Amino acid sequence: MITTSIPLHFSHHGIAYAGWATPSKDRHDDGHPKSYAVILNGTFFGNFSCDRGKWVIDQRRPYELVVAAGERLSEWILGALRLFA
Repeated sequence: MITTSIPLHFSHHGIAYAGWATPSKDRHDDGHPKSYAVILNGTFFGNFSCDRGKWVIDQRRPYELVVAAGERLSEWILGALRLFA
């Protein structure tokens, strides 16, 4: 179960993004967080949640940037799950 902030670092269209994602305290039945609050470059980006295999957020943000941030979040989560499996 993920309970700590997740570091996020990536570039998109030549812009470097750095920040973190904090898992919500609300959990699915399997114990995984229902959403992650994402901060990028010192700004609240939105609450990410996974819906049918795709990341969605509660803020209006460019779709490509949501996908890029979601991919990094997924990579970290999958790595953590392998580590603790």
